[in-house]
Amino acid sequence: MFWRSGKSGSSEQQPAAPAETGSSPESVDIPAELRVDRTAVSFLAFPHPGPLVIANTTVVCHQCGADREWMVIKTAEGMCIRCRCTRTWPEPRMSAEQFEALMGPVAAVAQDFSHAVRFLGYDGTFTGAYLQ
Repeated sequence: MFWRSGKSGSSEQQPAAPAETGSSPESVDIPAELRVDRTAVSFLAFPHPGPLVIANTTVVCHQCGADREWMVIKTAEGMCIRCRCTRTWPEPRMSAEQFEALMGPVAAVAQDFSHAVRFLGYDGTFTGAYLQ
């Protein structure tokens, strides 16, 4: 999930540099016209359904006690974690490399943060529910 930086009237995506294809069966060669330039976005985010371990510690929401179903967010300021109960906090222990290793292929492009939160189900609708 990506958020575009700025308020552009165009919905056209700019192609990114060719992705390196790994040897794993999950690797997908995405056509250039469907790629998103990761340097031209304000935020990157993805849902992480299972437990999330950072610095040998399993992430737990201090508001509702959830231990899985995270939205992992990368901004220019650093990494953040969002729970389904809508609590969002910075996660300085997560490196950019760990974020990139966890993030899969781009599934959607959102207009803004609130649209992405609703699209991924982290707007409070599924508070207390595990979707797996």
